[in-house]
Parts: sequence; C-alpha cells; structure tokens
Amino acid sequence: MLTIQAHSSATYAPRTYVNAHAADLTVALAVDFTTAGERLTHKAAGDRYLGLPLGGDPILAARKLYAELRRRNASTLNIAGNGIYTLSRAGWSQEHVNQWVYAVLATVAPHWPLSLVRSGGQTGVDIAGVAAAHALGLEALALLPGGFLQRFEDKVDCPHSADEIRAQIERYAHLLVQGKQQQPPCSRLPADVGFAGAPPAPARPPGRRPI
Repeated sequence: MLTIQAHSSATYAPRTYVNAHAADLTVALAVDFTTAGERLTHKAAGDRYLGLPLGGDPILAARKLYAELRRRNASTLNIAGNGIYTLSRAGWSQEHVNQWVYAVLATVAPHWPLSLVRSGGQTGVDIAGVAAAHALGLEALALLPGGFLQRFEDKVDCPHSADEIRAQIERYAHLLVQGKQQQPPCSRLPADVGFAGAPPAPARPPGRRPI
C-alpha cells in the first residue's frame, strides 16, 4: 500500500506537475505560501487546489478539507506544502509536522473514502502526508525527483535510495500510530520534547458522514 517512485528528472518542478495533475485535489499546507515551491504547486494544480495554513486546530483544517473533497467528489489527494527548511524557521520540527498532518487526515479519512494519497516526498509536509496516509492504512504514493532527493534544514539536497525513503516513511508512520517521537534521518535540528501526539484514527463507520 506504499509506493516509492522517482521522476526521470532530478529537478523538483516536473514531479510537482505530475503529482498535481494526477490527483483530484491538491491540498497545500504551509506557513508561507509565497515560496517558489508553493507558487509552483498552485500553478500546477490550477483550480484543483486548496491552500490551508499549517497550524492551529487540525479539526478546523480537516473540516475545510472534507468539504472540498466532498464538493469535488474527489477520491485522490495530493498533499503538498512547505519543506522543513522553511518550516524550521517558523519553529516546526518534522515530528510536529507529521503529527499535525496526521491529525487532519485521521479526522477526514473515516468520513470520506480516499483511494490514494500522494505527495512529492519532500521533507516537511510532503513526507508527513504519505506517512500519515500509510499510518492510516490508505494507499500512498511518494513521487520524488530523480535520485530520490530531499532537502533538509541546511537547504542541501540529499540523495537517497527508494528503500531509504520507504524506511523513513514506515518509521514515521509507526511512530504516529504509537504516538511517539523520533529524530528524522539527516535532520540537522534536535528533536522537540514533550509534544503530545494525536490519537489513532477511529474505526471507519459505514457510509459517508459529515465531520
């Protein structure tokens, strides 16, 4: 239920377009929507785009996401947003991002069926999206640039193998289910202490119900 792929291009833009065009809806979760990456995501997704501020009550964000999924009758979701190199300047660790995105998706998933959750596999929101989906038992796809590149707090692109990306996502997903924290691989910042994780998602009820 977890697929890891690399685009033929080692640059970031081509995989951004593929992910946006392949999804019924792209949700961008960010603290800064003016970055080059966020502007490109909006351009690539066109009118199939929903921008939500990262932070605050995840239930409120979940309600907005649910409403847009329902309005579009969307079954495939592309999760995009700021990388950890942007988020870390606003005080976010990868663990905090993972937990917040998980809380949003765990609220939506029992009420709206998603056949696939995909992302560009970048640090920050991208990787949190597929980790949250995997933790919830949803079909998940990470399509990264060629070389499975990820950019960390120092803005250095770090190449990986597909197995390394898979292990990273599976580790994050495991920690989300267990409600625990762990320092992400290649991270240059210390892990936050004392963050209260979101509870596991409730069992899926029959039929579709509004949040």
